[in-house]
Amino acid sequence: MGEHSEDLHRTMRLLSDLIGYFHGRDPDWAFLKAVGPSLVASLPKGTFPPGYDPTDGPRYPGSEW
Repeated sequence: MGEHSEDLHRTMRLLSDLIGYFHGRDPDWAFLKAVGPSLVASLPKGTFPPGYDPTDGPRYPGSEW
């Protein structure tokens, strides 16, 4: 497994844990707002197709992000 793959795998696991925390009981919104975008920004280059913005999406009901 190359360095790129290991970084991607580790970041995806952290994002998965963060999603679990988000859906848990009484999450800390300030923590989620700080950590979520930071994790997405730390994804290795080339993770998303050219021109794709992972932060540009619909706002979901009850979503504070």
